[in-house]
Amino acid sequence: MNTKTLVAVIGAVVTLTLGACSSSQTSPTVDAPASEVPTSSSAVPQTGTTPPLPPAPVEPAALPAPITFECGDFSLYQSGTALYSDGTTGYEASCDTYQAPVEKILWYCDYPETAVYTDGTSSGTDPACIHDDEPVNPGGGYPYIASEDRNGDGVVNGYERCGLACGEEPTSGDIQTQHGCEEGYITGELCSRYN
Repeated sequence: MNTKTLVAVIGAVVTLTLGACSSSQTSPTVDAPASEVPTSSSAVPQTGTTPPLPPAPVEPAALPAPITFECGDFSLYQSGTALYSDGTTGYEASCDTYQAPVEKILWYCDYPETAVYTDGTSSGTDPACIHDDEPVNPGGGYPYIASEDRNGDGVVNGYERCGLACGEEPTSGDIQTQHGCEEGYITGELCSRYN
């Protein structure tokens, strides 16, 4: 064989070998031990299949709307009844606002036929203070007592009455004075009759 032919054959073999090596992108055909095989998720599988997709994120279950309430109308429901937003009823302490009415205690009967109670209210219809007999003072006002008729007009008006100082029912001034003594803005001898 001629040297030129030999050089041409060796050159062709070298060219083919180098071309094959440079265009190959696969790993060498030598099996690597399992400990040396790359485990990165970026490694492309050699089987030609696509990797499985990660699972889709799970949406959290929608939370139910909170249950609210409003207090039932006292004319329709017992005190403490709550009407819940889900259509049920039940008891809630904040809805239990019922207070029993305070019993009225008669303090004295004012003239004419007016009941005055210890809570400061008054009534013209209390049977304890209604008298069917003829009024003592036909001209109106309080029962006529000559010593109380300060202006001499024949009628005793409320501001002329003696009240507690004369052993009679209290006047509006007596009531106001007693309140002032109890509250402390009136002091002295005036307050002695209320102790």
